[in-house]
Amino acid sequence: ELSATKRERIIGAYLSGVKQKIISTQLDIPTSTVSDTIKIYKETGSAIPEKRSGRPKILTQRDTRVLRRIVRTD
Repeated sequence: ELSATKRERIIGAYLSGVKQKIISTQLDIPTSTVSDTIKIYKETGSAIPEKRSGRPKILTQRDTRVLRRIVRTD
């Protein structure tokens, strides 16, 4: 996962007209990562990627409340 600073540097260099290969060499990042970051920027207008969905929660909010109540009483 890239830091926000590196993402901003990639986009800044790209907007300044620097080629992707040179950006990857200067920042010591794979060319594919630079390419993907620029692609996300072109599609969304932001260098920040969308949140990933992740694994669904097993417990519902109600289950969590009940479990907390049980733990507190013990």
